[in-house]
Amino acid sequence: MSSMLRLTALLAVVTTTFASPAPRGLETRQSCSGQSCTIAALSGSSGQPYNPTTTPEGGSDSGDCCIIRYNPSAANVLYQEKPELKALCATLNGKKRDALTVEEVENVKRQTCAPNTLIFARGTSELGTLGTTVGPLVAGGLEVIAPGRWSIQGVPYDASIAGDDCLGLPGGQIAAQLLASVASSCPNTKIIMSGYSEGAMVVRDGVAYATAAARARVNGVVTFGDPFNGAPIKGYSKPIQTYCAQGDEVCDGEFEISLAHLSYGGIDTTEAVAYINNLVR
Repeated sequence: MSSMLRLTALLAVVTTTFASPAPRGLETRQSCSGQSCTIAALSGSSGQPYNPTTTPEGGSDSGDCCIIRYNPSAANVLYQEKPELKALCATLNGKKRDALTVEEVENVKRQTCAPNTLIFARGTSELGTLGTTVGPLVAGGLEVIAPGRWSIQGVPYDASIAGDDCLGLPGGQIAAQLLASVASSCPNTKIIMSGYSEGAMVVRDGVAYATAAARARVNGVVTFGDPFNGAPIKGYSKPIQTYCAQGDEVCDGEFEISLAHLSYGGIDTTEAVAYINNLVR
């Protein structure tokens, strides 16, 4: 997976530098395919036991050690799959960023509360907190159909290849903290969690690892190019909607990066924006 994701980072720069392809459609996918539910279980976000019949393809040893840090229940199976891993994990003590800064928390508190809040996580290597492809399209679409009714919060996580190898878990802790902060600061706002690619894993992890009180405030989870497509979210029973570009195999959890996965900047998100807005009516 690491070599594929390095290709992602390179191609992401290409797609944000040159014109986006002509608009194309989105597919809704609501069932597990490929290894999507297996890696969701590995992350701990689905609440399902990680007990695969075959070892998932991709990943890295350092990524597996990172996963174990956040989901210790997967340790025994991972150590059985890779006997050398336990010794390696004991030597890896580098802490990844997995919390909001004091300034970021204060920024949330200072923002004016809107009737609805979208918390969005960008894809790997994208700039800003909303990214450059799906995030701006969704945020702009919501402002068009419901002017002044949406507050947009980007998850300020490190959208890195290392985070992909860790199945979005470090960013997921930040998303969980952002969710809790928004829920506390704006007790009446209706919250939608959304993300693209790595960001899809981040928001799923964020909801799963949030407190029960914060999780209860989420009205819906809407993802794009989602590696965990079809998986449930631990402790969460409200709507989950996954959108995929036609031919995007990342939605199979395979991390096979194709032009379809990089085409979201030219995709018509009208249906997805309408769906998100309908979730809070």
